[in-house]
Amino acid sequence: MTEIFRMPDVGEGMHEGEIASWLVKVGDTIKVDDAIAEIQNDKLLQEILSPYSGKITKLFVEAGTVVEVGAPLIEFDGDGSGSSAGDAIPAPAASEPIAEAAPAAPAPIAAINEAVAQEATVLVEGKTAPVIAGKVRAMPTVRRFARQNNIDLTTVTATGRHGNLTLDDVKNALNGTGVVPTPVEVEVAPVTEPAAVASTSAVPANTPAEKAGRVPMTPIRKAIARNMTSQKQNVPHVTLFEQVEVSKLMAHRATFKDIALQQDVKLTYMAYVAKALAALVKRFPDLNAHVDMAKSEIVYPEAIHVGIAVDTPNGLFVPVVKHADQKSILAIAKEIADLAVRARDGKLTPDVASGSTITISNIGSARGNWFTPVINVNEAAILGLGTIAKEPIVNEAGEIVVGNMMKLSLSFDHRLIDGMLAQSAMNDLKKMLNDPAYMLMEV
Repeated sequence: MTEIFRMPDVGEGMHEGEIASWLVKVGDTIKVDDAIAEIQNDKLLQEILSPYSGKITKLFVEAGTVVEVGAPLIEFDGDGSGSSAGDAIPAPAASEPIAEAAPAAPAPIAAINEAVAQEATVLVEGKTAPVIAGKVRAMPTVRRFARQNNIDLTTVTATGRHGNLTLDDVKNALNGTGVVPTPVEVEVAPVTEPAAVASTSAVPANTPAEKAGRVPMTPIRKAIARNMTSQKQNVPHVTLFEQVEVSKLMAHRATFKDIALQQDVKLTYMAYVAKALAALVKRFPDLNAHVDMAKSEIVYPEAIHVGIAVDTPNGLFVPVVKHADQKSILAIAKEIADLAVRARDGKLTPDVASGSTITISNIGSARGNWFTPVINVNEAAILGLGTIAKEPIVNEAGEIVVGNMMKLSLSFDHRLIDGMLAQSAMNDLKKMLNDPAYMLMEV
């Protein structure tokens, strides 16, 4: 019995998605609920499971292709068994054009920013990347980077969830710091001498010629472009620029840094800022609200959910720390680290990929200072964090001393928030960051 599996709607208003990678190939025999592909939509990278048991006879598209919901993906020659009757979709008539089956070959479709947020650093136990029919699990962007640098992915240790290779894994292998495991059940070409790997005629990666031309936008990049354009066109942004002396905050972090490490937590400044922001919006609820122009209403959420903008090789994601006001700084730090790694590895789930009520964007790890962050959808404010720099300041005694100055940028929706309210909120935020004891009193 022939069945056709079509592009599923995995939620979040999905209309199309990119086949990030095939986990199967033509000729494979699979069972119900076996993982068959990874789909990248505008928010998440998700594995999709087979609703059928049987032999795969056709793959309609190659990896890297953007496919609309409902388009055919896989043809099965099965035994008629499936996860439910509603999952079975009749095969197309003979007159319906069908693309020839092709091996799963990664086809990157956009140049990407390979910077990874510094806050995402965690310790993960290494393991060999699972090899499926001669392939390893890796995003197309990771495969592209490996090809550019002549790295055999079957020799790289995977640290991502479910054995997925990350960009950092390949970079570690390139730098000689990655563990090289013995390939299992895979024929690997003999290893050549290191001197033979490099070639005098090799073209450096990321040359101008490589980036010339046109490439289709990924679902993530299209979503970012659509949302950023809409927000800038429809939301009147005003941005305040401030800085705050944070020597006491730095001392507090230094005191508890080792204690946090004993609990497997990396205590970051982002955790302090998220906690302070959650406390702040209790006093200034307009910062936690948003405008519904269609109904001429102001929407005040029942909870405080802080979004953390994370830069990944695949684009910008905003995982969410839910109920941040009810969590300790250590709990927030641990959650931010976990969310950042999941975002980088493409393993965010819908429950943590949306629902933020206010967002933090950090360019301090890239030594950025002030900027004008764009307010997220269904929010009224976004806080931008810059670097902490040593600068001369005048203390309360009138003396010129060296201070540790953190840069702050607060963009707010002027339809809802007036300038005086925003500045008052910024002043309170500065007090909490200047002295963590004040932060505890606010909570």
